[in-house]
Amino acid sequence: MMVTDWVGYLRFRDAFAEVLDPRLYTIEWLDKQVLECKVTFWRTVKAAIIAELKIYPTGAADVHGLIAAGDMADIVETLIPAAEQWGRDLGCLGAIIESREGWKRTLKSSGYDVYQVALRKDL
Repeated sequence: MMVTDWVGYLRFRDAFAEVLDPRLYTIEWLDKQVLECKVTFWRTVKAAIIAELKIYPTGAADVHGLIAAGDMADIVETLIPAAEQWGRDLGCLGAIIESREGWKRTLKSSGYDVYQVALRKDL
């Protein structure tokens, strides 16, 4: 059985809540994902990220970055590489981050590039 770092998660819970779009995801939903070990949580003293496995119909998988909060250097230099290694260890084909446009610039030097574009219109 996996045990999550609930105390560590709680240190970043408010920061995660600030970056969630509450029309789409509630902090209570994220709490449940963490508590039920449906996602994996990494942290340093200054930052944290949460990712999941995205399984495709063929059985292939990617690490899917869900949310990040805290110090950008820790996220880019420590936490994302840890999540990528987790994915490699599990045989994932790649890592994908669906987020705001700014991540495109931030992660370019780490080898991330645009793969698909999501277009959305509020109704």
